[in-house]
Amino acid sequence: MKKVNVMLMALMALMLLSCEEKKKDPTPDVTIVPVHEMPSICEAHGIIGDGSSMNVIEFVSDDGDTLYINKSGQEVMGGLVVGDELEVIYNVTKEDVFASVAVNLTSLQHIWSQRGADGREQSLELNPEGRAATYNMSIDYDSWEVKNGLLLLHSPKKIGDESPAVVDTFEIMQLTTDSLVLMNGDLVTEFERYN
Repeated sequence: MKKVNVMLMALMALMLLSCEEKKKDPTPDVTIVPVHEMPSICEAHGIIGDGSSMNVIEFVSDDGDTLYINKSGQEVMGGLVVGDELEVIYNVTKEDVFASVAVNLTSLQHIWSQRGADGREQSLELNPEGRAATYNMSIDYDSWEVKNGLLLLHSPKKIGDESPAVVDTFEIMQLTTDSLVLMNGDLVTEFERYN
């Protein structure tokens, strides 16, 4: 009799548990979108590969990954030269990888000059190690980088100065082998390359 009571109690417990299971709604309240269906925006640094063409950039990232990025009418600022350093912002969709901004960093790495308001030559030097220098200009820069397709020029921090170092942000309007046009707000600055 005791065995029957134990079995009955176990059976009742199982029935109660199964009833509670049935009350739960198996569908979640949120919609889950698979990651591979979501577009994403990425920024990467690397070099231009020899598989590049008029419509596609073969991009070899610093991590060694090779991407084939569709230019989709997007100009590569500074040109598409195999072996040059490139900073690229690209969109990844389910169908393809598209460039939205591409800047040839090797093309930026020169001395850029202009005539100042007083007629004297002014120059901005951007070197391959990320250092910057100005000559005969009213502002000093000591480093540069490209982020989000923008040229960032950093002013040196003065010893004892508690304020943060100044970073000027420029949109690259044009970059060719002999011309650099930058825009900061409403101010447009044009440089020419002589070296």
